Amino acid sequence: MRRRVLLAAASSWAAPALAQAPEAFDALKASAEISNLLARRDIDGAAQAAGMLMESSAAAKLKDAFGLVNGLGQGQYSDLVYARDYGRAEKDLIYKIDFDRAFLFVRYLYHVDHGAWRLIRIRLKTENEEVLPRDWVHVYPR
Repeated sequence: MRRRVLLAAASSWAAPALAQAPEAFDALKASAEISNLLARRDIDGAAQAAGMLMESSAAAKLKDAFGLVNGLGQGQYSDLVYARDYGRAEKDLIYKIDFDRAFLFVRYLYHVDHGAWRLIRIRLKTENEEVLPRDWVHVYPR
């Protein structure tokens, strides 16, 4: 009997903490969808998919940034090359898209904002010499 009371008390104490946690969010799936749309050069679709995860002021600029893929030729494939999870509040992912003329690296930075996951930054870089863009020093060990 005492054990049931303790379990009931513990579950009632944990319930509010679980209710405030962000809902299950798959950053890999969301980033892969955007990367695949970019590989197909579907700029409108990629901007719409990313815009649903961002605040409206940042999402409005995405079509211009994604226009870079039009000059790279046909996309062959996209692949996850870097993933880092900073606990329950931040995720950093990099996808590589192989185009005819160059590799495109797309970096996604997610953060919990007011109890929901938000895409706070997308960076596009092309690089032909390095495995990852040289100025992304967080990836390279020192």
